[in-house]
Amino acid sequence: MPGHVLIIDAVSNRRIHLRAQLDTAAYAVDLADTLRDGLTRLQHDPPDVVILADDLPGLRLRQVCKALRANTKTQLTTIVVAVARENHSARISALSAGAHDVIDHHSDASDLRARLRNFMRIRQTTEETQHQKQGLTTGLAEARQDFTPKTRASVIATGGTKDMTTRIAAMPDDSGVRAHFVTALSARRTPDPETDVFVIVESGSGPDARDLLGALLTHPDSRHARILFVSDRGAPAASPLDLGADDHVPHSVTPAELAVRIGRLARRKQESDRARSAARHLNELAYTDPTTKLNNRQAMDAYLTRLDRTLAEHPRPLALLIADLDHFKAINDNHGHAAGDDILAHIATLLKSGLREGDFIARYGGEEFLIVLHDVGPGQARSVAQRLGNRVAATPKRIEDGPHVRATISIGLAHASRTDRLSTRALLRAADNALYLAKGNGRNRIEVAGQQDFERLPARAVDAVTQGMT
Repeated sequence: MPGHVLIIDAVSNRRIHLRAQLDTAAYAVDLADTLRDGLTRLQHDPPDVVILADDLPGLRLRQVCKALRANTKTQLTTIVVAVARENHSARISALSAGAHDVIDHHSDASDLRARLRNFMRIRQTTEETQHQKQGLTTGLAEARQDFTPKTRASVIATGGTKDMTTRIAAMPDDSGVRAHFVTALSARRTPDPETDVFVIVESGSGPDARDLLGALLTHPDSRHARILFVSDRGAPAASPLDLGADDHVPHSVTPAELAVRIGRLARRKQESDRARSAARHLNELAYTDPTTKLNNRQAMDAYLTRLDRTLAEHPRPLALLIADLDHFKAINDNHGHAAGDDILAHIATLLKSGLREGDFIARYGGEEFLIVLHDVGPGQARSVAQRLGNRVAATPKRIEDGPHVRATISIGLAHASRTDRLSTRALLRAADNALYLAKGNGRNRIEVAGQQDFERLPARAVDAVTQGMT
């Protein structure tokens, strides 16, 4: 489905010019010559982008922007204002009123098309994440701020810096932008991870600035920052917006507009940071067991699936342990379920602290824990299991307003060498059988799976079938 653009301008030759600059094969373009007609079209068939002439009779831009944002049908519509060339005060007024961008009435075709492509990309990203926001939008449709957030900007000039230094110094003091200059080499190698907006100033026709743009987009310390590209290069050179920049202005940009655009990009970046943090939190909730704070069964299944794919391409020695808390029912019966949960959390902490950073642990279910040890031999794996068992037995947990409870664990261990080519499911089955053997042999012990444990059904499955027949 092509994008939809609505142009509202009382001057016919400007409407026609803007329409001619657009790729009508990619965009459905509608025209309106009055504000009333345009707003009616907006409500009936909301466009992706609306372009408003700043001198449109009756236009109160701030009210229009506020109304469009408040309407669920139009809150994602990108608002662009067309102004007379070099009318810097009109540009600032439009951006301050809530417009997402400003263009010239006689905008260059390549620049206008690049901006529209950028708007469409941002809208698509916003739509994909909007269901997590419950009415809040990211991307271009930023919420209005009641305060000026502090913004850290890194300015990189690939040519002369004198003119840009003057413009940066002339930005309004109340803009909240704290800018500092860095060299292109420094930005490429060690970009400042605290930077909200990188300002790349392109001088001349060399590839340095555009290469730097690509480097910042992929570096782990800068890939989430926003990038404002300052350049006068037009066609046939590719637009910086198509190369990944978030905004593009000419060298003639005023200090005031520069500050506004940097501040808007910073707010988008900060909103994106909050969205990623919320997503990480939700992900942690979905994959974390609330009692033990370990990975839960869902996380375990996903991990084992990924591990199987990795082992198929890169075989490596592996050990899988299932640890089961001994006599857990008796703990619950004697001390209560709250105490039982405390004991589980206590043992989870002991087990996790006894593993290496690259090992994996999850709550397998009930009072059981699954542990995956990478790149260990059978002797090493047994030593780890023994150390974990000893640690649990030697570290009793004091129950609130009660006695210390000494718990023990039984462990079933299954090992595979690099040449065994065993799946994690096979190891899980064997470790489960070894665990049942450990429980049957008196508990508080370790049993290592033998060949027969890999070949037979898990003992718990056999028990379930047997119980169903009696």
